[in-house]
Parts: sequence; C-alpha cells; structure tokens
Amino acid sequence: MIRKESEAGRLISDSEIFHRLADQISPPLQEEKFGSLLEDVLGANEDLHELAAGSGPLYFYSSLFMTGAYAQILLQKRGDPLRLIAETVRKNSADYTRPVPLDLFTQPPFDLERQEVLNDLERMEALEEFRDIAMTMTSASGVFLYSTLYLEPGHASMLAEWIDVGQFENP
Repeated sequence: MIRKESEAGRLISDSEIFHRLADQISPPLQEEKFGSLLEDVLGANEDLHELAAGSGPLYFYSSLFMTGAYAQILLQKRGDPLRLIAETVRKNSADYTRPVPLDLFTQPPFDLERQEVLNDLERMEALEEFRDIAMTMTSASGVFLYSTLYLEPGHASMLAEWIDVGQFENP
C-alpha cells in the first residue's frame, strides 16, 4: 500500500492504512495489533519511511519512488501554505545558497496557482515570523524569493540574475 501510494506521488497516513486493511482482513484487524504490525513491516523493508506531522497522524512513503525531501514537501503541503513557502525558501537560501524562482511553487509537487502564491506572500509581509522572506526581480522580470537570514539582498539579486539570465547568455 505504501509503495503503491508513493509510486503515485502521494503519502499515506497510518489511519488510511488501518482502514484499508480493516476492510480486507477477516476477522477485522484490531487497532492494538495494527501498531505492532506496522512496526514489523517498516522494520523488514528499508525503503519504507515514517513522517510525523507534529501531533497529527503519521504518514509513510517508499524511497523506491520518492525522496525524503519530496515526501517532506508533500507533508508540508497538507499544512499552512505560508509555512510551506517560507520553509522551502529558507532551506534553499541556507543549504544551497540560492534564491528560489516564484514559479517553482506553481509546479509539482507544490501545484499552487501563481496568484495564490502572490497572495500568500502579501499575507506573509504582515506576519513577524515571515519577515525574513524577501523578493528580488531580475532584468528579465523573473521574481525570486530568498531568506535574509541566509542571503544578503545584493548577493540574492546577483544569484537570481545569474539563474534567470546569465547562465543562458554564457554557455
């Protein structure tokens, strides 16, 4: 079940696994036994991984079909879109020292509408916890996002210009 959902690009929750199994097994699977059954399956299959959503349900994926980073994005997608955007921008600014094109969020696995992203960015400006998320525009009108916690504005602008214009102009 976990592999099949991962292959389709989806996470599956522990409760969804339980309900699907409960419908297929006779006598019905008891919730107490489900936890140990799930632990045994995870222990016996190195490609199966668990993701915790705070105090919410547990989600699972198979690394045969998706990376941990992709699975984490899918998990964050289930929550607050402002946090999803901010954490993605911060991770790219910190780990890869690069700004993120705004259009990234309109593509899979994010699949947000451009106007929705722009609206979310407007809402983020008013919230203290997102004050580090900044925007820069390139000479080709590309919009890029970065975190001021990890990138200086001038450096972020230069990197965005390179990503959007320079690397294509200089083979």
